Amino acid sequence: MKPTLLDCTLRDGGNQNDWQFTPTDVRTIVGTLDAAKIDVIEVGYRGGSGSRASDTAGPSADCSPEYLSALPETRHAELAVMVVPSVCPIDALADLADSPIALVRIASYPWNIAAVGDYVRAVHRLGLKAGVNLMAVSYTTIDQLAEIVEQVRDETPDVFYIADSFGALTPDDVSKRMRLITERLPIPVGIHAHNNLGLAVTNALAALDAGATWLDASLGAMARGAGNLATEQAAAFLQAMPEHQTHSDLPMVCKASEYVAEQVLPRPMTVRRAEIAAGVNDHHFYFQSRIDKISARFGLDPWEVGRRIGAKQPHKVLDDEVEHVCRELMEEASS
Repeated sequence: MKPTLLDCTLRDGGNQNDWQFTPTDVRTIVGTLDAAKIDVIEVGYRGGSGSRASDTAGPSADCSPEYLSALPETRHAELAVMVVPSVCPIDALADLADSPIALVRIASYPWNIAAVGDYVRAVHRLGLKAGVNLMAVSYTTIDQLAEIVEQVRDETPDVFYIADSFGALTPDDVSKRMRLITERLPIPVGIHAHNNLGLAVTNALAALDAGATWLDASLGAMARGAGNLATEQAAAFLQAMPEHQTHSDLPMVCKASEYVAEQVLPRPMTVRRAEIAAGVNDHHFYFQSRIDKISARFGLDPWEVGRRIGAKQPHKVLDDEVEHVCRELMEEASS
């Protein structure tokens, strides 16, 4: 089995540098990854990120026609963009048919999966491949995931991903979910693994063992918080395991990773208290700074506040959510 390796540095990595990749960065990353025979290169969002709004975001946060037309031609890799239905209307995709993009990935949370079908059909009408990425999969029970899989099956996307958006899943969690999906979907399935618990590689391997055939990764793990599975690590373990029949050029992948580490990343990727807390407590990393600040104001333990936040499975990252939890804890302590 040869897994499909998708690099999403220019998309998810933008959470680290506000999508401020220079034209040289874009040419170097795309050109080097293509030379390394990476299968798919995701070059950004069309229409913006659903979790991090920014007035200063660089061009890969929107993937304008001008940005796409300036991308270097690839010989091996297909190019992809991600669209979040809550921030990008369907009619904003029309020009992609005349662009170098081959795959449009539609990202949805479990609570708005119903919007995905219209986007899959629209992408297919453009003659492009459509993928569906189920974000925050840790917020679904097995039964809920089974229902979502049935909905997705009816829409016939070309690939379906689960995203461990908060880095909360263990290998056992991944195996159970992936087996359910691969048994019920007759299409390729992939995983987008975050590294909050230091399990991105292990979870990727668990997904492969359970039938996944696509892996997301980013150079130097570049993404929000603890980051993703690193592209260079994915290429390395695939090469070290002959059964996966990878054809990626590992030295060339490492060359791309070193460029990102030296020229692009504004700071080294770390897995420290904030990243670990978000993973253990199963909530969006962008909650953590709010939890720390508001917990201190109430004189509460931020770990306990974070645990309560994760248990509530909030749909948006808001101060109000944290303040509500803090008031609940204060009331409990005084009763």
